[in-house]
Amino acid sequence: MTSYSSWFRPDDRRPPVLVADRLSWRVLLLGWLGLVIQGSWIAGLLAGAASLALMGAVEVAHLPLLPFWAGLHLLLGLNTADIRAWELRLNGLAAGPIIVAQGREAALLRLLERNPTLARTRGTTAEA
Repeated sequence: MTSYSSWFRPDDRRPPVLVADRLSWRVLLLGWLGLVIQGSWIAGLLAGAASLALMGAVEVAHLPLLPFWAGLHLLLGLNTADIRAWELRLNGLAAGPIIVAQGREAALLRLLERNPTLARTRGTTAEA
């Protein structure tokens, strides 16, 4: 079972965004580029700038690069849900209830069971 946070736009026309609270394999493997691919442009580019600065500092200090690179990717991968939530707040979305379900579709169904009025005003869920 995975917990999903729901995010709603101020206009009631677009579907809610569900963000899974788990490790992101894409971000673990690709780092800041994975955040950009997921749609977190601001956080991804900030993480990219920070990673370039960190890599430059590690190179100047003549330390091994791989542990710092792997640690940065692990840190970003483990905190992807929080980073994505921060990005959604920056874009003006409001936090909704937390849903625990086995998948994205089941989470959307549970959200609609709690709030039946959402089914009349919104479409299907947006990918996050």
